[in-house]
Amino acid sequence: MKKWIIPALYILVLALAFTYRNEILDWLNTNDSFFVLLTLATLFALFPILPYKAVIAVLGYVYGTFLGALIAWLGTTFAAIIIYFLAAFAFRQPGRKLLAKYAYLDSFTTAVEKHPFKAIVIARLAPIVPQMAVNIYAGVASIPFWIYTAASGLGKIPAILIYAYLGNGLAHNPLLFAVLAFVLMAAAAVIFILYRKKY
Repeated sequence: MKKWIIPALYILVLALAFTYRNEILDWLNTNDSFFVLLTLATLFALFPILPYKAVIAVLGYVYGTFLGALIAWLGTTFAAIIIYFLAAFAFRQPGRKLLAKYAYLDSFTTAVEKHPFKAIVIARLAPIVPQMAVNIYAGVASIPFWIYTAASGLGKIPAILIYAYLGNGLAHNPLLFAVLAFVLMAAAAVIFILYRKKY
């Protein structure tokens, strides 16, 4: 029964957040309480009614690069921790059974569990990897909590800083955005290639 409670609650909150998305965004632009902003940043990461990159850009525009990035980083890190525990609590056993059915996924999980810190950092740096999938996979795959948290926190920093910086005044410059996005993807590709060569 517990498998269905969490998805049902998630869908309910997502529907409510989508319904009131404009009011939430307006309020976000006018509120200056750090605790409330952090709570909203966490909720936006948990229930992505908007691309989180847009949330980071708004925070960067309103509060500056570093404060905006800090709020976004804390919010998305807290959200990642919450999803990790929900996945571990509700889906670890059925998830492991599903992974074991497929030889490639099972061997991939074994490799990740041998080098969890590097694997999570690479997944966070790679712009094509869905971050929610990383959160759920880490909970199912039994990656140690503190390793997961530290690697997630580290891997999120570059992209968050970039989008907060763009939101702070350079979002109107598409060329700069393209260059920064290319640099981020190139860095992720280099790290991935080095990781594959070593392991």
